[in-house]
Amino acid sequence: MPESHLMGFLVLFLSILPTESTIGILNSINDLKKIPFGQSVPKQSLPLLHFFASTIEFDNNDLIELTFEPSNGDYGTHHYGNYEGVLDRLPPGQQYYTLGNINPMINNNGISLPSYVAGNVNHLLGGEELNRARIIFSLLDQDTVGQVFITQHYEANQGLGTGYDPGHTYRITINLLRVLRVFSLDRRQHSDMSEIAVNIGSGINDHELSSIGNTWGQLACVGLLLFIVINERNTPCRPNRAREPKRPPKLGIVIAISITIKICLYLP
Repeated sequence: MPESHLMGFLVLFLSILPTESTIGILNSINDLKKIPFGQSVPKQSLPLLHFFASTIEFDNNDLIELTFEPSNGDYGTHHYGNYEGVLDRLPPGQQYYTLGNINPMINNNGISLPSYVAGNVNHLLGGEELNRARIIFSLLDQDTVGQVFITQHYEANQGLGTGYDPGHTYRITINLLRVLRVFSLDRRQHSDMSEIAVNIGSGINDHELSSIGNTWGQLACVGLLLFIVINERNTPCRPNRAREPKRPPKLGIVIAISITIKICLYLP
């Protein structure tokens, strides 16, 4: 078999092999800084993520427990079918839910999102297009969460409908959720905010802290989170997925490729 035919065959063979999920993983505040919030990602994702981290609980086994009922439509939650194939398939008995729809008609009798997530502070977010940010989580049983993601609907001017944008979908680790819980709404005094900033490694000064407190009032910790993530981010680009540890190819795939090459070499 000519070499060009062999290479073409291998490309076709590899194209039909299953691939691992390439969704980026956010594990720290520094990872959040690399997301283009306020550019191609709505700033509203940060208050929504702050709210989710503040609402969930952790059990003794470090598992995430919900404190609301997704089946009731609490906080605009509803089943997510993953029809776009943005996320990996779940084992039988598990399912995805999406949270964050601020349309009041969606919640029905469920609990509504707080005003700082639902858009009452839109002027503080720069008047951006609202109701695009979402959180997706997998539910292992009635109230135990498996994985958590932030995602977003495509922008209206993209003409891609209401599907979720896989290019701006990221998995949130338990570690990051724990860090975000530090920005509690109960900690809004200047001293509390200063302590948070120091622990996070922020370079914010007293004047900036006072400005955030005056502007955001009781939501000062939310404002502090946005300042640290957006104003202090290292680069406006998205996370470099090449940084993530590369998973070794599965043994079965390696064997299949090896056999294919040998067969091709001996074909007339």
